[in-house]
Amino acid sequence: MNEITSIAMGHHAERDDADLHQALLQFVGGRLRHHADGEDIVQETWLRLYDYRQKRSVANVGAFCFKVARNLVHDYFRARRAMPEAQEVTEEIACPQPRIETVLDYRQRVEILVSALRVMPPLRREVFLRRRLDGIASKTIADDLGLSVAAIEKHCTRALADLRAALEKRGLPGGARP
Repeated sequence: MNEITSIAMGHHAERDDADLHQALLQFVGGRLRHHADGEDIVQETWLRLYDYRQKRSVANVGAFCFKVARNLVHDYFRARRAMPEAQEVTEEIACPQPRIETVLDYRQRVEILVSALRVMPPLRREVFLRRRLDGIASKTIADDLGLSVAAIEKHCTRALADLRAALEKRGLPGGARP
């Protein structure tokens, strides 16, 4: 075989591989809804062909690839059926647990708020905790402490302002988190 024939055959093989790749994409894509999953399955098909060729020869590469792709598609659907909820995984929903940055942010906020509650005047803190944490009605708290309902609301308003100020002093937004 001369050099020109070898180059021509190499070019022919590349074109055949590209055609086979496209045919596999169409085959797999016709069975899946997600283009990226189809790309992954075709890529895995090529990897399995490569691994298989390391040990044995393949008489019909196309037939081998389509059989592997078909099996991978079956495995794909079997795995999705095994999931409790077949949710699409996105960057926002990578796992059911909050991201570490979110956990650390909330821990920092809790520390700041606990510190702010500690330095708050005792009556203000008691009124705020009873009203906002325990959910006790303003009228009940007012009766228990011998104060007016307006005084209870004023203590709650000031306590919230103290907590917001403590967060803002540390460079964090004082409002509710989204």
